[in-house]
Amino acid sequence: MMKFHKQQVFFSGDWHYNHLQPFIWEARGYKSVQEHNESLVREINNVVAPEDILFNLGDLCLNASIEQFEELISAVKCQTIYLLWGNHPNKHYKNIYKPMVKSILGDRFSDLNEIYPLRYKNVVYLGHYAEICVNGQMIILSHYPFSIWNEMNHSSWCLTGHSHYHFAPSTAEDSTSKILDVGWDGHKKPWSFDEIKEVMATKKVPVVDHHV
Repeated sequence: MMKFHKQQVFFSGDWHYNHLQPFIWEARGYKSVQEHNESLVREINNVVAPEDILFNLGDLCLNASIEQFEELISAVKCQTIYLLWGNHPNKHYKNIYKPMVKSILGDRFSDLNEIYPLRYKNVVYLGHYAEICVNGQMIILSHYPFSIWNEMNHSSWCLTGHSHYHFAPSTAEDSTSKILDVGWDGHKKPWSFDEIKEVMATKKVPVVDHHV
């Protein structure tokens, strides 16, 4: 389990950088995908400092070329972006991540092989799921929301994305369990650990199975 104590820790996801479909950028209040891209980076940099830690829970970019992916990670000032794969991994999975895995494994490489964590510039690939500890708080990270997760009966948090703030149990307003959608659509900026802590204080620890 990864543990963090000193740096400020932030969480986000579902950036959908360069997603060309209007149902993304229009729904977020922008007049064009370019305006959406520029605002996204500006808001991230307004909140997250270069020395901070930022977790992105998937769907970083869509329809983005490798050059546009490079533009994005260069424009974001944070030097440690831990990234989960979403359901839209984009071209950097095949053209950046997989060649790094192949360079490590050599003749043993196959397309089924994955290695985590693996750093590329300021992005650290984490895979599809992670468990971390921040200031003594256990946190489960997944692109997809769960109904049951590890240690939930002991007040662990589940941070997720994917649903663009349309899955009621993972909204900040729902108090039934300690799960939160930290994707862009619900907050319009990265969530700080302290902001999430305030939300989770309003949410219950439910009894959903034999774990009590």
